[in-house]
Amino acid sequence: MIEDQSGLATTEQLRAHGWTADAIRHRRGRTIQRVYPGVYAPHLGPLDIDARLMAAYLWAGESAVLTGRVALDRHGLTLDVLGTCVFLVPSTRRSRQISGIRTVRTDQPITVARHHEGVPVTSVARALCDAAIHQGLAGQRLEAVTISALQHRLTHSALLADELSSHRRREVGAIRSGLDLFTKGAWSLPEAALARVLEADPTLPRFVLNTSLWTVDQVRIGCPDAYFPDSGVAVQVHSRAHHSGLDADGLDRWTATVEKDARLVEHGVIVVPITPRSIERRPDQVVHRLKQAVAVNAGRDMSHVLLHKP
Repeated sequence: MIEDQSGLATTEQLRAHGWTADAIRHRRGRTIQRVYPGVYAPHLGPLDIDARLMAAYLWAGESAVLTGRVALDRHGLTLDVLGTCVFLVPSTRRSRQISGIRTVRTDQPITVARHHEGVPVTSVARALCDAAIHQGLAGQRLEAVTISALQHRLTHSALLADELSSHRRREVGAIRSGLDLFTKGAWSLPEAALARVLEADPTLPRFVLNTSLWTVDQVRIGCPDAYFPDSGVAVQVHSRAHHSGLDADGLDRWTATVEKDARLVEHGVIVVPITPRSIERRPDQVVHRLKQAVAVNAGRDMSHVLLHKP
């Protein structure tokens, strides 16, 4: 079989290596299996995820580039459902579809951001838009994936804005809102919800989102989800999804969360913890609680805590 194709080959490749149509028919079901029309594996056993993706790519054709939900997954973003493998193809090709695979024609240049096990994958920005337009990724889920992609630096605000300029369709609206929220300082969907709640109340004093706090001698104190500098009150959104289990380095996330809050307290910052459920179900109570904390601590000398590195 052909190198860098997980042992797979197309009918054309087999013919180029001397296989006749009769030989392919004779071996099919005996020593080789047809994975998709025109794509064969050199065994009869199951294929792993990467091999099946390669088979989908071979069916889509040499000029195809993976996009949409599966592309986002290959970039490292988490989605509940991946669905169909969607491949972009030049406008000179025709759109095709079989079970689990679809090709979509495009007049726009097709960017290859990386290769995953030999399969070309488009940029995160393009994959987000295609997942919205062609695969129904929408609403808060799309907004959350957008913020996560930006927060983990899998794409950049300018790149995403440029990609969005090519898509005027309403399906990408949640990407625009996710980009807007991230630009304002929200690094996750719960933080975005917090930002909306705070911005909706004009009586709240000045606050900043996800801004690093520093000491006068250039020591970083922390980066609370929201901070009221005139009273030294910080807001931290603590969710089970983001603060339980182990991180990529094997460290306990909850321990790290407690220690981060403790560093803020050590420097005189009042930490108000809230949960995503409270923001969603009791936003008025959240705002009332913050107003009380800000009022009680108004006028404190917080000159030792700076919003910018000195």
